[in-house]
Amino acid sequence: MSGQAARKLDRDKLKYFVKQTGDMVAAGFNCAITVLGDRLDLYQHLSEIGPSTPEQLATASELHPRWVREWLQHQACVGQVEFADGLFSLSPEAEAVLLNEDHPAFLMGAFDSAVSVGPAVDRLQEAFRTGLGMSYDEHGPSCACAIERMGAFTKNHRLVPELIPHIETMHEALTVGARVIDVGCGGALSTLAMARHYPNSEFVGYDISEHALERARGNLEEARLPNVQVANPLDEPMPQDESIDFATTFDVIHDTPYPAQLIDDIYRSLKRGGVWLCEDIRGFETFEENLAKHPMAGMLYGFSVMVCMNSAMSTPDGAGLGTLGFTEGLAREMTANAGFTGFERLAVDNPLNNYYVLSK
Repeated sequence: MSGQAARKLDRDKLKYFVKQTGDMVAAGFNCAITVLGDRLDLYQHLSEIGPSTPEQLATASELHPRWVREWLQHQACVGQVEFADGLFSLSPEAEAVLLNEDHPAFLMGAFDSAVSVGPAVDRLQEAFRTGLGMSYDEHGPSCACAIERMGAFTKNHRLVPELIPHIETMHEALTVGARVIDVGCGGALSTLAMARHYPNSEFVGYDISEHALERARGNLEEARLPNVQVANPLDEPMPQDESIDFATTFDVIHDTPYPAQLIDDIYRSLKRGGVWLCEDIRGFETFEENLAKHPMAGMLYGFSVMVCMNSAMSTPDGAGLGTLGFTEGLAREMTANAGFTGFERLAVDNPLNNYYVLSK
């Protein structure tokens, strides 16, 4: 018997740990079952018809009543659907989190992400041995879709009306006409949000994920805006001629295998007086602080192992910053090393992200 096994068990602690582990397993199942409900529009139908029986929801959604009943019972047990007097319903809070893509609390993209990276477990066994992780595209197209949904609210509803006005003279410059690069643009939601509002400016979204660029091209085709395009920088490199007025990145730096190189590329693209708006994950400077104080540390370190650090280790010499790795202190150090002379953290209320304004 090992030394660990020989230690006396505290039965109260064991009972708590078993309960905690059961909750974790239930949460894992719930990610898949929640995504199922989203894809089958069960939340949408339940919201529309109000408190209902499984048979009523099955009729409204044109699904088999036995499956719908089991799904509802599961959702009630995990607290995502309410049950009273024989009827199931969605609370306003559940609608905000699970259904309303225009609400800041919407989190269905996080469920999508958890499900989309499940197949990566086999690959990660090898990554733990070799050190070599996976690129975003190796997760498949569903991961790109999930990432897009997770960041959609800020890009669609906060970037233009709230974030840009925080940056001195930027609204005026974009209104008159400026050259803008959106680096790591994903589905180009941020690129398009700016392009719609500032028709006199020119926008290019860059991303190395072909799955993301496929979504971006579809979004561009639907938007039909003449002042925006997307490109893969491996095929069409970012300008390095100090011709760009404004650069943006949204949760990109911690993901890249080469953050110092990307920061340097952004610096060299900008005019003198040019500005970079950098969104990245809010965290503390040490693991000990994240463990003690960060309310979402467990989720974010989990996301890091499966997606973010995985991407940042997808080359043999990848930096591997991880989801919580690009701290404010490191951001200040790395941007100063690249030559940026101005660094400001915007006073923006966001529990997940910090916003830095870097000036050249």
